[in-house]
Amino acid sequence: MKRVLFLILCFGAIAQAALLPLKFTGNHAIDDRTLYEVVGLKKPYFFEFWKGAPKIDETKVAPLLRMVENYYRSRGFYHARATEFQRDGNIIIKIDENAPILVANVATISQIPIEDLILFHLHDRFDPMKFVESKKNIRARYAKAGYCNVELNAKAFVDIEKNLAYLVYDVTPHNICHFGSVNVHTPSNVDEAIIRSMLYFKEGDTYTTEKIKESYKEIYANEGIDRVTINDTRHKGDVVPIEVSVSVHPKPIHFSAGAGVSSDEGITLQTGIKHRNFLGDLRTVGIEARYSEVKEYLRLSGDMPLRNHYRLGALAGVSEEHFDGYDARSLSMKANLIRKVMKRSWEAALIYDDTTTSNSRDPVNFPNGNVRLLSPLAAWDLDMRDSMMEPTRGYRLHGEFTGALKALLSDATYYKITLTAAWHKPMGESVFSTRLKFGTIKSLQGKIPPSYRFYAGGMNSNRAYGYRQLGPKNSYGDPIGSHSITEASIEYRYPLSAGFKAVLFSDATWLSSEAMPDFSDATIAVGPGIRYITPIGPLAIDVGFDTARISQYAIHFHIGELF
Repeated sequence: MKRVLFLILCFGAIAQAALLPLKFTGNHAIDDRTLYEVVGLKKPYFFEFWKGAPKIDETKVAPLLRMVENYYRSRGFYHARATEFQRDGNIIIKIDENAPILVANVATISQIPIEDLILFHLHDRFDPMKFVESKKNIRARYAKAGYCNVELNAKAFVDIEKNLAYLVYDVTPHNICHFGSVNVHTPSNVDEAIIRSMLYFKEGDTYTTEKIKESYKEIYANEGIDRVTINDTRHKGDVVPIEVSVSVHPKPIHFSAGAGVSSDEGITLQTGIKHRNFLGDLRTVGIEARYSEVKEYLRLSGDMPLRNHYRLGALAGVSEEHFDGYDARSLSMKANLIRKVMKRSWEAALIYDDTTTSNSRDPVNFPNGNVRLLSPLAAWDLDMRDSMMEPTRGYRLHGEFTGALKALLSDATYYKITLTAAWHKPMGESVFSTRLKFGTIKSLQGKIPPSYRFYAGGMNSNRAYGYRQLGPKNSYGDPIGSHSITEASIEYRYPLSAGFKAVLFSDATWLSSEAMPDFSDATIAVGPGIRYITPIGPLAIDVGFDTARISQYAIHFHIGELF
């Protein structure tokens, strides 16, 4: 028995010793991280500096060579070969990629344009995975256009001897489809009519997946929703019956806490508790506290869905914000009504704000004192982007107007207008993005709080400067803000390697103490940035330089694209 145990221990030690680091060489078209995933291993990320190369049993390398070759074949390298050898205590898989299959011709037969959905151009490497993705995109466009039944005959004729591929996409749609019966299933504490009113389709409407997609988004916008399914798979000829099933969170009371950091606000701490289905019908009530180096607040909030895509909300809280040269403390309340139809939304609100300016060292630009304002607000938004966190195509328009009259419970008569626009265009695997912002504020009677002015500089403004550090300053060097602002930004985002993207950007800012900016005096920033893609959005670092004074620069870090 002892001898058997000894042999087992020796065998275990030998097996452990046989684990050697695995590395790749010769791969140019496919990166190491992807190849490690192909063989069932994970390459450490750059910040996991304490981890070495993944290890593998040297006796199990042979099957991996076939896996690597098959993967290369699936990416258009039909003649790729993988061999193995050992060097300096490492297992090396050497890859000879050889000549890939190139696209020689692309032919389409379709009633609606599909050329932009085909992920190939002449002389591109033929990638079977992209071929499959193109077919999926074509079906999705026809479904969006109302065709629930299409015959898609897509073929790739590959000449292995000449390394050429000939692609054909032949689409034959049937009749335009229509929604059939719409059945809605909800839990007992949610009125079926509430959910039904969030749908953008009814029986007899022309079928389109876009209406289903937007219905998903509106229902999931309610925090009390746990799961939604809109089943449109049971076609009956040209009629598509719909089954909608909704479930709510079994534990409606939700506690949250988090911490973050950004170049604008520094370290941020946040916590809150919310009831996500208060008294049923997806009403929410909550309390939230937030602290950062420049701002802290405590807020109470409430929200409830109404019929016909309306929402009613309320917010009340106290906040304190620290500006260079003064502090601003506010008691504010807001009641708003929002209507969202597909990608458009409208908001009407009434805001009461009691702001006290204190600790001022410049009583001319930042007078200490209290200002009360009762301001109606109107806003409009059109969001045609394909993603909120990482948009690659589409545009967004947003406009907001607010103001007050001194005679109506306000200490001043003023108006404030803010307009923004953003546009994104894919360029191959890269993305070109641009943003334009205009803002103006004018006091017609009385004085408005200095915190209402426009402050430029920071990650969401001109990136050559720190947060609020661009613009006119007083004798103490404190930014005094501006009464009008125009900002324009352009970015070119392009992939580097798996998980990383690079950015080149330029920001231009025009400021003025008048209602319109002085367009003869621009502050222009240029610089590079880097993005690391994560499930919660890109982790980003940008470095901006003032073109008129290169010694003036700023570093910004944030999560998600800025526009």
